[in-house]
Amino acid sequence: MTSFATTRLASGGRSQPLEFDWNVRFTRPATIQAYAYWRSCRGDRPMPRREDLDPRAMRGFSPHVGLIEIRQDLAPHTEYFIRRAGGKWEDVYGPITGRYIHEFLPPEIEPSWRAVFDTVRERMAPVRVRTGIDFQNKTWLTTEMLVAPLGTQERITMLFMTFVAWSTAEFSGETGLS
Repeated sequence: MTSFATTRLASGGRSQPLEFDWNVRFTRPATIQAYAYWRSCRGDRPMPRREDLDPRAMRGFSPHVGLIEIRQDLAPHTEYFIRRAGGKWEDVYGPITGRYIHEFLPPEIEPSWRAVFDTVRERMAPVRVRTGIDFQNKTWLTTEMLVAPLGTQERITMLFMTFVAWSTAEFSGETGLS
């Protein structure tokens, strides 16, 4: 990855690159609200804890929210477990709450999810990710995601993720990443 605020990563068999924006400039209402909420929960710490989140405070964007548990003691590499996937996630990916990413993602797509999650864990910082959807040939969909760490100053235990998908045909004139 480069040192620029915005980087592109082609990963695995993906037809579209992942665009990482470390300046977290969101364009969709749900990701804008979620990022503001994450920052308010964080306060003056590097990241909020899971206990800092209040589902009532997320009503305006709750269907877009997911929580990914980081499990490092179960395999030779880190495992990501979907503790909660909002309805908007499951509209695209089906029922994924309570599943590891390798249980529902095809092997050619799983590395992309890992690249996003691993990068946030390494940097211990939130990121805006934008890409097209390759899952089950839903290539007409574009997504913008907030992926942000939850945990203590020393250790990330979960990821707070907000997922917004829309038809590429709806995309016109947006000033997001280029």
